[in-house]
Amino acid sequence: LMTTLRNQNLVCPHCQNRMYVIEVMSFIVRNSECFSDGKIINSPSRNINPNILICNICYKTFWKNDALSDEVNYDDFSEELLGANTIIDLFPRFEIDSKVKIVKYYSNLLNEGFATTVEKNIYIRIEIWRTLNDSIRYDESLKGEVNDSLFKKNLKKLIEIFEPINEEQILLVAEMYRELGAFKKASYLLESIKEIKQTSTFIQIENAIKSKQSKVFKI
Repeated sequence: LMTTLRNQNLVCPHCQNRMYVIEVMSFIVRNSECFSDGKIINSPSRNINPNILICNICYKTFWKNDALSDEVNYDDFSEELLGANTIIDLFPRFEIDSKVKIVKYYSNLLNEGFATTVEKNIYIRIEIWRTLNDSIRYDESLKGEVNDSLFKKNLKKLIEIFEPINEEQILLVAEMYRELGAFKKASYLLESIKEIKQTSTFIQIENAIKSKQSKVFKI
């Protein structure tokens, strides 16, 4: 599979600056790792089609879908536009405390009312959840205010607003309860799952619930 890229023209909803973002249509994956919280890590690693972007002029944050331009997109990048920034651009992975900064950035967006819909709120809280789990995933230490209290507070709020519409999402909510240590609630949710009961993911999460293990793990 060859890598296929397409650029989309954007207009900053704050300052009307024109820019573009690269959309990855398809790309080569040599291998990938899947985790119980639903995060998939591909090799080579790519920050694919982020929903939240940052203007390269006013440096304000916006949702990509709120900034899509009706102008013609130039797939050859021939127009003199600069690319929009992402949160990863602000806090590169090689920085020791990058994940701490990312979590704080997301938390500030929530406090400022950036997530104007339930769906947007869920998106950001899942990003916070999985970023906090990276401390275990990569055997790193998160410092400062990023702690167990924030992890539980975010996950409880995520469960409160997340309404699963299929068995895969029910299993994801069960995983949220498991990571909170609410094993009875997690086990109760598993009882409603029928179609995906024999999948490796279900079986491994079920076993982790039975053994009262609350940490994220590789599937």
